[in-house]
Amino acid sequence: MSIWTVQGRMRNLAFTGHPDQLKTLERYRRGESDLVCRDGAWYLIAMVDVPDAEANTDPVDFLGVDMGIVNIATTSDGDNHTGEGLRRYRRRMANVRAELQAKATKSAKKKLKVSTFKKRA
Repeated sequence: MSIWTVQGRMRNLAFTGHPDQLKTLERYRRGESDLVCRDGAWYLIAMVDVPDAEANTDPVDFLGVDMGIVNIATTSDGDNHTGEGLRRYRRRMANVRAELQAKATKSAKKKLKVSTFKKRA
């Protein structure tokens, strides 16, 4: 590895890492690398270009899942998952939001804002 410094380029610098990372770096290294100091530790950030794996054109076992309204998920094996627990949770949260909206206090509005923000994230 070599890096630019204010005194010029330093060549043949030793560095270490996990053996798998070093193999990947050796095989697929492309482009620039950055030397970064974070919290007193130095890190080498190197760009690699790993080719995509070949697609499996002849799968042996697979599972299809149909996402629906009545049944949350139905598998190609024939298992139905109604998601009753999820429906119960959603109903309970809708009731909690309705109660907070009806209360209309400053803390209720704050709590509503937090719960709405978490829901979207």
